[in-house]
Amino acid sequence: MSRPASCSIDPAQRDELLAICARTFQRPGPDGSLPRQFHRKTLACLRATLTINPPDDPAIRHGLFARPGRYDTLVRFSNSFFDEDDDPDARGLALKVTGVEGPVCDSAPPGQQDFVLMNADTGPARDADEAMELFRVLDGIPGATMSAVAAPRYLFPSLLPWRARWRYLAFLLDSALQHLRGHDLAQLSYGSVTPYRLGDGATKFALVPDEAARARRPMTGRDFTGKLQSALDGGPIRFHFRLQPRVLESDPMEDVRRAWRSPMVTVGCLEIPPQDVASTVPLGDRLTFSPWNCLAAHEPLGSINGLRRAAYAASAANRGASAVTATAGDP
Repeated sequence: MSRPASCSIDPAQRDELLAICARTFQRPGPDGSLPRQFHRKTLACLRATLTINPPDDPAIRHGLFARPGRYDTLVRFSNSFFDEDDDPDARGLALKVTGVEGPVCDSAPPGQQDFVLMNADTGPARDADEAMELFRVLDGIPGATMSAVAAPRYLFPSLLPWRARWRYLAFLLDSALQHLRGHDLAQLSYGSVTPYRLGDGATKFALVPDEAARARRPMTGRDFTGKLQSALDGGPIRFHFRLQPRVLESDPMEDVRRAWRSPMVTVGCLEIPPQDVASTVPLGDRLTFSPWNCLAAHEPLGSINGLRRAAYAASAANRGASAVTATAGDP
């Protein structure tokens, strides 16, 4: 299998994206502060420990997964678009793993590895070109609403049914169905959606709730922060950390609307101990999490990640967010 190529985007495309994001997705709040462009609502930013115990497979043992280890980690839960937890939405989970060793990607802070995941296996747009078509349709919307995000002009660009973007509709419907099932955030599975370098190949990342979390009844509460607190009051929350190395040539590197079929491999465990959830929200708002804050061994791949590199960096710079924290336990 050939070595995957790095991602790159056209400078004009990058500039257009940043202009749209500034106009539409990062407007100043009532107090003049700038929010994140996406995943703006922090639901929690929890202290955790990531334990890595990779299998004895040279195809897996690269970067963070080269050897067993335990790492202080921050776990940020978020909503993708909407401030109200009652609205159907994709939920985000981002990790900031500290104390890691190895060369980092250009401009990335040393000693850390971020993972940016959401509760989906696939993304809303095929590649950077299709994502830009969606951003152009959304440009200028007065606010993030369900009708605006549905983007009828993007979903149905013509009256011809075979030109409709059915996979985008499937993405929206899946988010709605997961919401209607009533799971709390500790019972959702999260995936990276986009691919990343792993040795001479590529992989995706996933976090899957352990058996205890899947077996218990969903937590009740007014909002996701409260549900997380209820879950942690009963003991630690645990997720299996898994890789999905690309072993099938049919797994697409560019089309993130299609889920990979290569098998998953468990390489570790994320454990979140009991703590005061609400008090962690300000830390999540101060920090930035980016797939480009990473080891060179896990370089993001594909054109969607090229767009994310530009958007995440601009979003963090505009709001003065920090990419690092001294220790995962800092308040």
